[in-house]
Amino acid sequence: MVEADEAHQRESRKGSREWVRHQRDPANNPAPPRLRWRAYRRRGGSATAPPGGWRAWEKKLLAATDRAGHRALEAIADAGQAAISGALLPVMAPDAVLCTDGFATYEQIAKDERIPHFALNAGRRSKRTPRSHHINTVNALIGRFRAFMQPFCGPASKNLAAYGRWHAARNNAERSYLDALRLLLASGPRANTIC
Repeated sequence: MVEADEAHQRESRKGSREWVRHQRDPANNPAPPRLRWRAYRRRGGSATAPPGGWRAWEKKLLAATDRAGHRALEAIADAGQAAISGALLPVMAPDAVLCTDGFATYEQIAKDERIPHFALNAGRRSKRTPRSHHINTVNALIGRFRAFMQPFCGPASKNLAAYGRWHAARNNAERSYLDALRLLLASGPRANTIC
């Protein structure tokens, strides 16, 4: 049984020199698409949003877990079918049952791949859904990932896939830290199938 859900992380360009380069040479370096985050006002009635709104500047992660303790966190470009299926299907066993929050993309992937799918809308089961089918494990994984990321104060989004692999390696129930570190170092920059 595999549970899947998406997590959101605010886009960060920590360490980027794009504004410095633009201020030094505006002719050769175009202005970045948004200001620094500190330039926008915080929440409130008159909050100034970046171009496209706050949601446009969020990076997405796909979190997947099974009941055996395997974990995977993969950075995805968007919440479209190609991105989610490209991240979910390689880490999922062919005979697995998929439990999700009812997002239409998961339903389409399950239909196309002929995977048994249970949609738990707003965490509620229907009368036909067995009590063993839930998405609590993946929601707990996302909560632990947010707590894991908090001390880093918004790391650069270009490193988000590596942070996801690091967190999944730390939370893998069956492997020692040394085995997880070896597997993490042996994997390529895009391979996030450590579970």
